[in-house]
Amino acid sequence: MSKRITLLLGIAATIGFTALWHGPLGAGERLVAQSEASARRTLDYYELPMVQAHMQRGPLARRLILSGPADDFQRTELVRILDETPGVLEVRWDPGSLPQEGRQTR
Repeated sequence: MSKRITLLLGIAATIGFTALWHGPLGAGERLVAQSEASARRTLDYYELPMVQAHMQRGPLARRLILSGPADDFQRTELVRILDETPGVLEVRWDPGSLPQEGRQTR
């Protein structure tokens, strides 16, 4: 076999295995479910029930997207804390989720 055919067979095998892994074998969906559940537990621990965390899909990325009401401090710290979640490569806030202004005390 020529080097070109060997390379093409390797590429085809890699693409086929990736399709099986993210499709019928379900590893991608398990990763999403575990990461979102872990993020939800963290948000519940910090008493932030209005903040939502979802993994980016289409295509599946290891990016956790946060949305909901949070002030600047919460937004910064949640990115830092949730970035440690296993399986998550990056944490971002949804651009449509505007920061809340902090309450001023008198």
